[in-house]
Amino acid sequence: MNSIINFIISMMPYMLASVPVIILIRAAAYFINKKNNIHTTALHEMGFALLFMFIVGLASQTIIPRLLIDSSGISFAKIYGASSFNFIPGRIITTSLNCMSHGDYNYFIINFLGNVGMFIPLGLMIPLLWRCSVKKTILTGFLSSLSIELIQIFLPRCTDIDDLWMNTLGAVIGCLIYVLINKLFPGFTEKCKTHEENKTHSEY
Repeated sequence: MNSIINFIISMMPYMLASVPVIILIRAAAYFINKKNNIHTTALHEMGFALLFMFIVGLASQTIIPRLLIDSSGISFAKIYGASSFNFIPGRIITTSLNCMSHGDYNYFIINFLGNVGMFIPLGLMIPLLWRCSVKKTILTGFLSSLSIELIQIFLPRCTDIDDLWMNTLGAVIGCLIYVLINKLFPGFTEKCKTHEENKTHSEY
């Protein structure tokens, strides 16, 4: 549990630093939407801000060097070491079972549940904020994970094929949560989306 808390805490400086960027993006979007008669909502704007901050936080833990804040100022930590690779699907399952058999559940929580859980918000928020099909959302989750793994090849980090399917599984779970919310509270999900004035849209 402490590892998860530390993981979230380490994301916070990057997420907070993204706020000015969000303001600039939404200010530009305001004029574009106005020109195209696209109406936005407070729920959509809040959701977009949360999703953008989450993506920045996710990048900080996967491809962006760790941020250091001390008396000398703000800087990025130097990353040392060599890249590592795992191209054997399912290795994380056997390793998790082996660790748990010895009473160590941290590996399973951090590496399995963590990799699945970190992509659930992506699978949930994309169809919630935009009129995006489940297939396109899952494909977005897969391609996002693939991009991270490919970038990590050139960094002193671990490129793992298990991360790819676990991240995609997280996106699938997020989509399923959206489908459930949409069935129970269709009015809420509709308020989270933008829409063109005098036009109606259908979910697909």
